[in-house]
Amino acid sequence: GYTYSYDMLGEAARTEADARRYHLSYSQAITAIARAATSADIRTNPGISVKLSALHPRYEIAKRAQVLDELVPRLRALAGLARAAGLGLNIDAEEAARLDLSLDVIEAVLSEPSLARWDGFGVVVQAYGKRAAYVIDWLYALAQKLDRSIMVRLVKGAYWDSEIKRAQLDGQSDYPVYTRKHHTDVSYLACAQKL
Repeated sequence: GYTYSYDMLGEAARTEADARRYHLSYSQAITAIARAATSADIRTNPGISVKLSALHPRYEIAKRAQVLDELVPRLRALAGLARAAGLGLNIDAEEAARLDLSLDVIEAVLSEPSLARWDGFGVVVQAYGKRAAYVIDWLYALAQKLDRSIMVRLVKGAYWDSEIKRAQLDGQSDYPVYTRKHHTDVSYLACAQKL
């Protein structure tokens, strides 16, 4: 009665060789997991989560054009493999500073015509981010625009300490994440209701 999503840790490629190695590892993992994808219903098959920062060594907004040129084809290839295998493929969450870039990559990949009528593309949304509800709205609008279904895995969040520290070091006047657990809890419930 259980289904699984395999998260391959080891994010943040430092070099192009790292990114290629991660891409190959993700491809091999999809092939291995595919043996357990025996249902016609993708929701009952296992899936995989991938980190965009593992697929490009300069995954940052300052390198947006390069990221879109180089990372999007890699992710499209992984999505095509997952689709052929009957698996779900989730785009794992990154730090708040990378959210806009992540959404650009997600839109570029999901717009691929060969992925039409595939319900296995997913996105992880972190409820501790102050933009979480807006991300859900954006994903819904994108799904409507492209006539696609998008799986959403709602989580509370994974980078709280580093988000706080980065905002402090940058001298920001506020934080991109909620600073109290009960605020994150409320955001999680509100996002779940929105979903």
